[in-house]
Amino acid sequence: MPCIFCIAVFAMLTTAVTTAILDQLESRLAAEAATPVRRTSESGSVARLEFEFPVPPLPGAARGRAAQVTAPVALTVYKQHRRVRIQVLTHDLERAQADALQQRIAEVAGLQIVESSNQRSEQKVREAFDAVSQAQPTTVDTPQQRPWPKR
Repeated sequence: MPCIFCIAVFAMLTTAVTTAILDQLESRLAAEAATPVRRTSESGSVARLEFEFPVPPLPGAARGRAAQVTAPVALTVYKQHRRVRIQVLTHDLERAQADALQQRIAEVAGLQIVESSNQRSEQKVREAFDAVSQAQPTTVDTPQQRPWPKR
């Protein structure tokens, strides 16, 4: 299935993202995350944070004592461009739940969402997944053929 993501910007930031800003972002997220926020990779231009975050209830949904639903999320911070990709790493949520989750993360992190993936933009990815699933299945005993480069 295609990934559900949005692009957000730091609302009040006019310079590149520094280590101190990343630390603040990590602290804000950790305050509400369901699991520890992990900085899984970092370079001079990009940092990636991964964690599970509570999925906000949809308006009109029954609010009982049911267990809180969480979802895995990845934040990719593009430091020089002051942009963040918020990616929901599961397809077990309804689209409205994923959108509410992204919005809540943006609020907590002090970000403003400027663009979101949608059904239309995800169509090519959906078609590619369908094509792969219709291809001849392989099993553990069947070696996969790989197109080796010609010399």
